[in-house]
Order: sequence, then C-alpha cells, then structure tokens
Amino acid sequence: MMERRSRSRWSVGAGLWLVVAVLVIGALPAVTARPGTAEVAPAASLQVSIVVSPPTVTVGTQFNVSAQVTGGNGPFSYVWSNVPSGCNPQPTPWWLCTLNSQGQYSVSVTVTNGTGAQGSTTQSFSVTSNSGGGNGNGNGNQGNSNGNSNGNNGSNGFNLSSFGPLLLYGLLGGIIAFALLIALTVGVIMIAVTLRRRLPQPPKGGLVCPACQSAAPADAKFCPACAAPLGTTKK
Repeated sequence: MMERRSRSRWSVGAGLWLVVAVLVIGALPAVTARPGTAEVAPAASLQVSIVVSPPTVTVGTQFNVSAQVTGGNGPFSYVWSNVPSGCNPQPTPWWLCTLNSQGQYSVSVTVTNGTGAQGSTTQSFSVTSNSGGGNGNGNGNQGNSNGNSNGNNGSNGFNLSSFGPLLLYGLLGGIIAFALLIALTVGVIMIAVTLRRRLPQPPKGGLVCPACQSAAPADAKFCPACAAPLGTTKK
C-alpha cells in the first residue's frame, strides 16, 4: 500500500512539474522581449520639386519660389537652405523674394511628413538685367525701320530683279540663234560637198585647150569642146 501511494505521489509531482515547465517555456519569449526592439519599416521617401515663377527673373522684380510634394501624407514641414542673399524664406511651402543683382542662383528644400519620410531637391535659376531687354528691342526696331527704308528706296530706283525675265529670254534667244547658225553652216558645207561629188570631173592627167580653157583627154589632138588644137598645157 505504501509503495503504491508513493508511486502515485511521484506521478502527480512529475505531472505538475511537466505542466509548469511547459508554461514557463511558452512564456519565456514574452518575458525576454523588450519594448522598442521590434523592427520598424523604413519611411518611404517623398518626391519633391521646386518651381520658380516667373521662369525668367529680372533684377528688382519680385518672384515666387514654391515646393511641390508628391507621395506621402501630410502634414509636411519645410526646411529651406542654400538661399540667395536677400531672401528670407519661412518654413512654409512657398515664399517671395526680390534680388537686385543679376547672376545664377540656386535654392534647396527638405520636406518631412509625420511618419518621418523625407525628400529634398535643389533648383537653379538665373536673374537677368532689365537693360538687356530694352536695348534688344530698340535695336531690333531700328533694324526693321532701316530695312524697310532701304527696301522702299530700292523699289523707287533701279531694280535689277525686274530685268531677270528679259535677260533669261535674251540668253535663250542667243543660244537658239547660235545653234541655227551652226546648223546652216554645216548644211551649206554638206551641199557643196554633195554637188562637187555629183558634177563631172575632168580626167586626171588631161590637157587644157588654150582657146576655150576646156579639158581634153591626155591623148587627144583637138579639144572636144571647141575643136581647137590642143597645146602642151596639162591640167
């Protein structure tokens, strides 16, 4: 009896220890976890751009600089840097400024939202002088007026372009006349050669009659044309 009771006690004790061990092992990760050690996904970056209006800034003229954000949720905070001397931007999405010196300038901004996402960019712009535009317009108008006056004077005087068709027609007429002259000369030469070939030719080595200057065969005693005695003149 005593042995059975001791065995049952050992069984109950072992079961209790086993249950306690399971509970302790299951609760161990929760106990060992420390607050603040959980992994946090990095904040996404913001797409930021800067717009300068008007695009062409002149000296002494007020212009606007604004930041535009794409992506992410507000509210946003703005930190401006690399600002030209004379401008005093506030931590706002846009600000106004006026510059009194021409040159090349740039401005930068960093935007952050409530979740820690950030985005930054830099924009360059140029400031030009007012005098450059005025001189350019004046010179252009003067050039146009000079061109118009010169054109009017040319129309009133001698204009070579009006004789262009006449010169062209004269040149064509001269070429045609020259071609006709060459053709006529060649035709005359060909006719002369043809006639010479068709006309009867005196025999070679014949005699010439002194009375009528006619040709006769070399062995003749009298001229066939005038029946005059032949001399010794050979043709």
